[in-house]
Amino acid sequence: MKTLLIVEDDVSQQNILKAKFEKGYRVLTDRTVAEGWVTIQKEHPDLILLDIMLPGGMNGFDLLERLKKDPQLAATPVIVLTNLDTEEEVTRKIGVSEYYVKANTSIDEIFAKVNTLLGVS
Repeated sequence: MKTLLIVEDDVSQQNILKAKFEKGYRVLTDRTVAEGWVTIQKEHPDLILLDIMLPGGMNGFDLLERLKKDPQLAATPVIVLTNLDTEEEVTRKIGVSEYYVKANTSIDEIFAKVNTLLGVS
């Protein structure tokens, strides 16, 4: 079973995503960049769903940059889920697989993209 990591500080959003994905994936959740980084190093998830605005002094950009600089983890697909509609170009330069604005994207659309990226039908 493939593993997804959701790094999202909004508990209700986290729970919605987890409920959708746990039917076909092993789902891990974290609320901060620091927690997410520990989980990434320990679990090597197959895909990461990442918010940009996170508490704790570091944001999703920090986690994405750290991930893409690590040779063992750089190929991990990352889907950014954010309320920021102005940061897509920045995240694409860092190496994000997909960028979605939460308010403009359905959970089914995200689910379909995860399945595509992971080769699950």
